[in-house]
Amino acid sequence: MLPKLHLQTLLTTVLLLALRVDVSEEGELLAESIVLITAGECGYLSVTKPVLSVGSSLTATCHLCKEETASWEYAGSLVSPQLYSQINSTVSTLTLDSLTLTSREGENLTCRSSKGESYSQLIQTGYSPQAPTDLECVTHDMLTFICSWSAGSEINLKTTYKICYKPTHCESVKRNVSGKINLGPFGAVQIHITAVNTLGSATATFHLTKKDIAFIPPVPQNVKVVPDFSSQTLSLKWTSGVSALAFPTTIAFEIQVLWTEKMEVIHTESYAAQLDSQNKTFQWSWISGMPLNCTSHSVRIRSISTDSLVNSKNGSSDWSKLQTVPGADDSKSVMFPEDKVVRVGTNMTFCCVAGRGERIKTLVYGAEHLPCNELGIRRKAITKYNLPPSNPSGTNIMCELDPFDLIGTVVFVGYPPDDQQLECETRDLQNIVCYWNPGRQTMLLGGRRTFYTLTERISGKNASCHRANDADPNGDKHKCHFPVISGQQMYKFLLKAKNPLGEVETNYTLNLYTRVYPYSPSKVTVLCTGSRQTELFLSWEVSYKNMTCLCQFEIITNNKEKQLMNFTLPGQEANAHSTVAVDQLYPDTSYSFRTRCASAEHFWKWSSWSESKTCKTQEEAPSKALDVWREIKRTEHGQNVLVKWKPLPHSDAKGTIVKYEITWNDVNEVGEQSAVAPVSVNSTELHLNFSDYVISVRAVNSVGSSPSSQIRILGLLEEQADEPSIISGTPSGFNLSWSPGTNETCGYIVEWCLFPDTLDCNLQWEKVPPKTTHTVITSDGFRPGVRYSFSVYGCSQHKEYLLKKMVGYTQELAPRRAVKVKAEANSSHTVTLRWEDIPVQDRQGFIRGYRVYYVPQVNYSVRSQKSGIKEVINITDPDVRNVTVTNLHSTTYEFTVKAYTAGGEGIGEPININLVDSPLGLILAILVPLGVTCFCGILLAIFCYTKRNCVKETFYPDIPKPEIHGEQWSVGEGRSSNPTFDVKPFIPDKVRIIESLHGKDAEDSDICKVEINNGDSEQIDVNSCDTSTNPMLPSYYPQIVDSYKASSDSSSGSMNSCATQVTYSDIQPPSNGSVNNLEVISDCGYKPQMRPHVPLLDVNHTPNPQHLDLPEQSEGYQPQLKVSNWSLESPEVDEASACIGSPTSVNSTQFLLPDQASEEGQSTRSSSWKFSSFMSSAQKR
Repeated sequence: MLPKLHLQTLLTTVLLLALRVDVSEEGELLAESIVLITAGECGYLSVTKPVLSVGSSLTATCHLCKEETASWEYAGSLVSPQLYSQINSTVSTLTLDSLTLTSREGENLTCRSSKGESYSQLIQTGYSPQAPTDLECVTHDMLTFICSWSAGSEINLKTTYKICYKPTHCESVKRNVSGKINLGPFGAVQIHITAVNTLGSATATFHLTKKDIAFIPPVPQNVKVVPDFSSQTLSLKWTSGVSALAFPTTIAFEIQVLWTEKMEVIHTESYAAQLDSQNKTFQWSWISGMPLNCTSHSVRIRSISTDSLVNSKNGSSDWSKLQTVPGADDSKSVMFPEDKVVRVGTNMTFCCVAGRGERIKTLVYGAEHLPCNELGIRRKAITKYNLPPSNPSGTNIMCELDPFDLIGTVVFVGYPPDDQQLECETRDLQNIVCYWNPGRQTMLLGGRRTFYTLTERISGKNASCHRANDADPNGDKHKCHFPVISGQQMYKFLLKAKNPLGEVETNYTLNLYTRVYPYSPSKVTVLCTGSRQTELFLSWEVSYKNMTCLCQFEIITNNKEKQLMNFTLPGQEANAHSTVAVDQLYPDTSYSFRTRCASAEHFWKWSSWSESKTCKTQEEAPSKALDVWREIKRTEHGQNVLVKWKPLPHSDAKGTIVKYEITWNDVNEVGEQSAVAPVSVNSTELHLNFSDYVISVRAVNSVGSSPSSQIRILGLLEEQADEPSIISGTPSGFNLSWSPGTNETCGYIVEWCLFPDTLDCNLQWEKVPPKTTHTVITSDGFRPGVRYSFSVYGCSQHKEYLLKKMVGYTQELAPRRAVKVKAEANSSHTVTLRWEDIPVQDRQGFIRGYRVYYVPQVNYSVRSQKSGIKEVINITDPDVRNVTVTNLHSTTYEFTVKAYTAGGEGIGEPININLVDSPLGLILAILVPLGVTCFCGILLAIFCYTKRNCVKETFYPDIPKPEIHGEQWSVGEGRSSNPTFDVKPFIPDKVRIIESLHGKDAEDSDICKVEINNGDSEQIDVNSCDTSTNPMLPSYYPQIVDSYKASSDSSSGSMNSCATQVTYSDIQPPSNGSVNNLEVISDCGYKPQMRPHVPLLDVNHTPNPQHLDLPEQSEGYQPQLKVSNWSLESPEVDEASACIGSPTSVNSTQFLLPDQASEEGQSTRSSSWKFSSFMSSAQKR
């Protein structure tokens, strides 16, 4: 069996159109027989064919120089002598059959003599070639195509191929064929490939289209890597490797960065590019997260087709050769990176390279131990993610080595510049100052801080800003100075801020005279020249002669009132004075002045405030009359008038009040009296008679006095004290209103006391303008729970008269004093309570009513032990002072009376009272029920007497006597005319058991019916009482008197039991037959009765208990209905007669026949008998 070895043969074809190959030359390889002779000095070895098919035969002839015996070796082994023969003394012939597969190089066949003469020939065996399969073609430039196919199984012989893709384009090669294939306008071509070796040939034909040809970009060429260790950057350059391309296409370069020592890919990136016929150069850079010194880095690159219009089965080229950047030398220990400055939030890797003979123990970032990453021998790294801002001095990273050594590095973590909001202005028109906001702090200091450069673009001059960082101690603003250029008014500034992490720029355009921020006046002088005006003098140390100033003055009075006034001042030289006059001031008032200025033509900013200056204006006479009121107290000798006034406010006093002048005069007399009050008081008391007076009061200061304020006192006028009206207040005050007065000409006066519960009530008043009949009184002194009284006076030309009184509370509270109660028992069931009124000062509100609480006591000495429900009586009339409580019981009660207001219920003082019943009531409680009972008994006796016949008929009816009419009985021989019927025991044909119950229920139940037939004597069902299907029996049933016991197992035959009543139907003489197992339990005594329509008993039917009752109607005499309900209650009756319950029952065997005359009243007797039975049953129960 041939070994199946598949060899994928790649044939590259680059065929020139001018190249022509004569394929016929290859025909020599197909000669049918080739004799190869290996000649020596005189001998030789000849074989028919050195290349043979596996399994064929080989014939070889050896010619020796001397006459000797020859031996053969093949493939290193001696050939058996049986396989060769000696032709003569010098010639030997060898024949090998069924040759096996030799090695690819062949096996040696050797002929050797005993004396060392030998000749050898290389023999090869194999197979004829197979037709090529699985043709695949690719291209790198869309012009030249590379095809490959499968050669099939291993044939062990050298094979060449001939490829023909046009009739005139054929080429024979050993293993590779190259050619330029043109697919033609239809995009398809037929390719013939022939495999040729020594043993034969095989041809295959393929149909090739553009879709079958895959485009694979070429391997990038001229790859170079340049490292930048300071920035940890690798820069890569390469060319596409394509000098000619049929049409442009898009590709991507896949770049990989590896750690060389571990050959670990640490970064992969795709670089998109456009590929055309020009051999372009491409560049790419990558910043490593790890310092490049830590370990060696290698870079490789390949091309990947991304053009959707081009068929790309494999997709990518081979990788380029590795380009390696070696790491740091390990001759000494070192850490990387060194003193690096990075942004906040950066992920950074630090590495430690240990020198020869040392070992790394730990790596620490600050005080934080991080896991280490092995980079190689004596190389470790740690990575810190999202770096926080470092200290100004940086963060230390330490590496501990073994044997003991410690190395480290520092990292500075901060922010790039964030400067913004550049603004420029001038203060003295000589220098320009630019301010900007530094933004976020960079956290970098020293040589890593931010450096600034201010450039004026129009002039091209720069300003040094070395001290911009520390210009503002608070760090709010940075500033830089730039000198004013003579004759230049417009300026364009560019500010550059740069630190190791970045750079930022900001611009600003300035018109010099539109951005003037002047200094405040260096000197300010204030001079008060009168009571209402003053003058101010201003000067500056710098010159503003070319600018009109707008100055604002702030004027503050001694009571903190503020006023702003603006003035325009012309430009002036340095240290020149400007004067400003200020009027409309208040007399006797201290003023504080300060000023600030700005450019009047182009307002930009106010300057800072100047230093404050003060002065006080002069005084004037008071301009307003005092607010005066009086309080009159009349006595039998005259009237005491307390004149009160309110001090003038400073705005009306116009100066300092030094005294008050009071004058009064009798209107009926000539002349006046006067008095002076010091400024420390605001009232004075005058003792006047009952005449009419006019009193005037004036306030006096150093300049003059105020207008006179007058009030009139009428000596004989008595004020009408009407009942005050109730008003509701609020926590802030009272809203008062009143009806207008008839004589009112000068308004109204409202009077009240601020502290009404004190001796000095602090009288207050308020004047209301004319035609106004309402006002709001507010005061911080108002308190909740205090009653305030208001008096409204009308003001006329000649007098003030009382118009209305009002009382109210700002907030009502519960009364603070308990109601004092007195209790009086009117009887054992009524109590009268009386109480006193609560004083006004303790009410704390308007009394709305009273609540009376009372509750009976278990032990009146212990109030906490209540035994009843507390009752409440609500009295809504606040004027009621007593109440009578009724419907009480004879016990001890606790009474409490509480007053309540709109603010709640007050407290109460409980009082106890004991109520005792009188003897007369007890006697009446006994005699009245007794009398009622006697009266009812008399009425009942009278009623029963008048209805005695009805009562007798109902409770004690007459019992009829049994009678026999006519000759109804036959007279036997030897007997009297009316012999006694001799009843003998016999066995009846049928037996009906009326009732069969046990125990107590047997006494109260109806008679159960049991019927016994001769033919069914063995099946007796005492529980079957169905009366719906059996036929009617005769009306008369005699009962047996003698006891008859037929079975020893029955317990119903006891003398104490009356459970079974037996009636006989169809009475016949005893027959010769016998009744088996018949149990008949007779009743005790003779009980005649009539049984209407008693049906026969069905022994197989279970009766319904409700059918056991006897019918109410009967066809004949019926002295009783329910025998079981009868009993003999006398204890003296013996057991033999215990079952005799009928009043007509006797110990007789005679039959009782019904009386015909009694049938008419049968219904009445039946009803009477039922009632008697019911009474009897009730007694038993």
